[in-house]
Amino acid sequence: MLKNGLWNKGMWPRVLATLLLLVTCHVSAVPTDEITQMLKGQQDAWNRGDLDAYMQGYWKNERLRFVSNGKFRFGWDETLATYKKNYPNKEALGELKFTIKEIKMLSNYAAMVVGRWDLRRQKDAPTGVFTLLVEKIDDNWVITMDHSSD
Repeated sequence: MLKNGLWNKGMWPRVLATLLLLVTCHVSAVPTDEITQMLKGQQDAWNRGDLDAYMQGYWKNERLRFVSNGKFRFGWDETLATYKKNYPNKEALGELKFTIKEIKMLSNYAAMVVGRWDLRRQKDAPTGVFTLLVEKIDDNWVITMDHSSD
């Protein structure tokens, strides 16, 4: 190929562009996979009884919005305090399972997640649905708005 001068006829830029594309595609994570992993991490933390780790999936900011049981909650600290009040021990936490029904990418940095939550405890098994606004902030996918209902 070098003898025939193919490199001189525009082949080199095409080869370089193809290699760069392959490398870029190989190292890029799919946002929906990253979001799914973040939610899996929350589920695992809940099931270990670790609400502080569970809350790492939420935006640690006073502008975090949480809507549930007809109430609006504002801020990460208030949300954590409410979780700790409503789920004071492992028995109250039970075993949580998220089922993601849809992740709709709104941009490269935002997605809407719709799903179901199921909680299994000795005395009951509450269940419900959720809609989350998930955003990539400081290179991490975090929940910036959560609307959960029974």
